[in-house]
Amino acid sequence: MNSFYRVQSEYLTELTSLILQKNGVIAQEADVTAKSLVDADLRGVSSHGVIRMSNYLSRLKKGVTTAKPKIEIVKETESTAVIDGDYGLGQVVSQRAVEILSEKATKANLAAVTVRRSNHFGAAAYWAMQLLDKDMIGIALSNVEPLMPPPGGAGARVGNNPLAIAVPAGKSTPIVIDMATSVVALGKILAAKSKGQTIPEGWGVDKTGLPTTNPDDVVNGGFLYPVGGPKGYGLAVAVDVLTSLLSKGAIGKEIGSMYNDLEHHNDLSHFFMAIRIDAFLEPQVFKDSVDRYIEFIKNTPLAVNTEQIYLPGEIEHLTKMKNLQEGIMLPASVADELELFASEAGIEAGYLQELKKHQS
Repeated sequence: MNSFYRVQSEYLTELTSLILQKNGVIAQEADVTAKSLVDADLRGVSSHGVIRMSNYLSRLKKGVTTAKPKIEIVKETESTAVIDGDYGLGQVVSQRAVEILSEKATKANLAAVTVRRSNHFGAAAYWAMQLLDKDMIGIALSNVEPLMPPPGGAGARVGNNPLAIAVPAGKSTPIVIDMATSVVALGKILAAKSKGQTIPEGWGVDKTGLPTTNPDDVVNGGFLYPVGGPKGYGLAVAVDVLTSLLSKGAIGKEIGSMYNDLEHHNDLSHFFMAIRIDAFLEPQVFKDSVDRYIEFIKNTPLAVNTEQIYLPGEIEHLTKMKNLQEGIMLPASVADELELFASEAGIEAGYLQELKKHQS
């Protein structure tokens, strides 16, 4: 049985930030990155949490991720902007993009920002949700390197490009859709690999195109399955259009592999959009309508062996509330990695002792 450690989110954020700072990232930008990763762990989306630190650090050390990027606006209007991320950490670039987006939406009611020359930005929902408190609907998209073949193809041509939409509610939990355009995100396969687990058949195929339950087969030259077959493929193409094509970013094989290529930039592109609710109707009227809609959905007659209906994002919200109180269940393998990174960076032993304080 795999062991886990209960880690408080504040401590995990501080340690993650400190490790990044010791690897050349300035404090404020290290904090931004750490908060994004730990928030994913809090929400139970461990595939996009601190498990990603190993790859982030490898790419920083190789210089293919810029530790101190010079982020620039290369084109803008009152309601739009194109940003060059200078190959910085995706979270650092995305935080700047969302700040610009929020400023523009406040003035223009609807705003959109595209980003080129970036990196993995963590969970897409994290960025869309930043607009919730501003009474805006947030949308966040990203492309990734080709991981899925088109229908009938035997080679990867589109990424399992993620998309997220966050909708504010009144008394209810906000509706938050966050999905990859594959059956599962690659991060879930990586999470299974880190825990020594197999994956369900239908998640991916090996390099010969045969179905596999071994996560190593997918990571090492295999492919992911598009969700819904041609529909997932179509969504992935649409995300490519809004991210890389609209920003003049890297396309297809111009995008470096995040895990299998440490010699070239990952070169990802993002797209963010904000919709001010009061440009359409009073925010409270909208939120009341969202609450009624949620109630209608949750009052669906239950199928056999079903206890409750959940809205998108609700399970993650409940998981976060629990983990904020009890601590994040961090796999021992991930804790071991963080301990190694901290030790290599010369971080004091007290941090390492706290990391493995509570084992279960």
